Amino acid sequence: MKINDFSVPRRMSKSAFVILFMKALQSYMSLFLILVVFKFFGSLRENSFMENIMMLLFYVAGFLVLALVTSFLNFYFKKYYVKDHNLVFIHGVIHQERTSVPLNKIHSLRTKSGFIYRLFDMKGVSFDTLASKTEEIEFILNDEDWNALLDCVKIQEKSTIEEPDDETTGQKTCSNAAIKKLEVSNQNLIKGALCQNHFKGMVILFSAFAAFYNQITAVNEKATEYFIDYVGTQSGSFIWSIPSVLVAVVILYVVMLFFWLGTVFLHYYNMDIQISEKQLFFESGLISRNSSRFSFDKVCTLYVKRNFIERWFGYCTIIIKQALNATDKKNGTEIKIYGSSHDGDLLNWWLGKDYKSSSTILSAQSGYGFLGYTIMLDVMIVFSIAIVLCYYGLYVWLIIPLIYMMISLVKGLLAVRQSYIQLKEDYIKVSNGKFAKVCNYIKYNDIEVVRLVATPFTSYTHRLKLIISTNGTSFTIRSLKEQEAKDIYELLLLKCYNH
Repeated sequence: MKINDFSVPRRMSKSAFVILFMKALQSYMSLFLILVVFKFFGSLRENSFMENIMMLLFYVAGFLVLALVTSFLNFYFKKYYVKDHNLVFIHGVIHQERTSVPLNKIHSLRTKSGFIYRLFDMKGVSFDTLASKTEEIEFILNDEDWNALLDCVKIQEKSTIEEPDDETTGQKTCSNAAIKKLEVSNQNLIKGALCQNHFKGMVILFSAFAAFYNQITAVNEKATEYFIDYVGTQSGSFIWSIPSVLVAVVILYVVMLFFWLGTVFLHYYNMDIQISEKQLFFESGLISRNSSRFSFDKVCTLYVKRNFIERWFGYCTIIIKQALNATDKKNGTEIKIYGSSHDGDLLNWWLGKDYKSSSTILSAQSGYGFLGYTIMLDVMIVFSIAIVLCYYGLYVWLIIPLIYMMISLVKGLLAVRQSYIQLKEDYIKVSNGKFAKVCNYIKYNDIEVVRLVATPFTSYTHRLKLIISTNGTSFTIRSLKEQEAKDIYELLLLKCYNH
């Protein structure tokens, strides 16, 4: 069999087995460490030094054997080949499954190259289609096999996207549109990351503290009591004045900001974006290089956000949202581009070069009923905090919920102003956002569900809620005028049927 012959079932290379073994070790590592801590240190005083060493070696051997068996089964019972323009996967130990995917129906090719992958010059490759309801199967291929398999896919794509006969020669020609590269420098990436709403990261930070506390409580009750006593002692000696609270908030914010920038840099370092007529290629990452090559038809929504800082720098945040399969729902596949001004390029690619000239057929704006919905939770929180502060006589601190409520009111008014839907001749534009303006662009043929919802107050307010769903996204436009909402609903059904 030739090195790059995909006509017969073949396994992955031996280097792939090593990577599978390392991944198995990593997946069982936490279980192994917990077992060692409880078993080894729990019997440390009862056994001799040699007995403890033998026990540790026994657990290590069991750990290695388990990882070895898992990786062997994953390697040996997984094959792939190309037959009759189909990419065929054979996998499964007890129940062997055979999955066939037409090469011209592959809408997404994803690769990842972490440290271990790059150490062996390998790539983790995943394939999926729009119709796939099961999780993707990852194959670990070397560069030569990956490029050869990718060529098979490209050849099939070219054979299915042929242009009409040439009028002069009468021969068919293939579409070979030029590839356009979109530049996003690392400097712009950092600037774009700094433009985001970092206060949302506070939730993540406090969640990490909560997870840390749960780990402590799960390990040892005495450790939990010690932790609580220590915090109580330290908090008793701390002077909870307004300046000290502000200092603590600033420190937390700086820590969170540091981790946020590190996360963005790790995921999106040296971003490479290339677009052709029907394909988009995206690759980024500092330590682990992840790439996604997906079809024009896999995109279900283009999201463009501009807050006042981004408008000042001339940037925007772009999210390319794809139709979801089982793996997408589990891991998420949104492509985020920070610090960019390429929204026009991507909209030209997806909606067509004349998308700006597409005329507006119908539009509707949310009413002030949406204001109440936006600030309802904030009102409940502020009211509860105010009661607690008044109960303890901390009237000076009421300034904080008052300021928060004023900010919430501004947020609600901006949300009402920026919430609307426009039905263009060729696409739909859904605008939302609060302190930032967010525009979501949707094609009519991607819409799967349209719902018109009446609330208990509709008979008095004559306002309705409109819900639009695609295979990967869902949008709710609230407090629309009843007649406008019904007109848009009917037109959406007509447009979706025609497309």
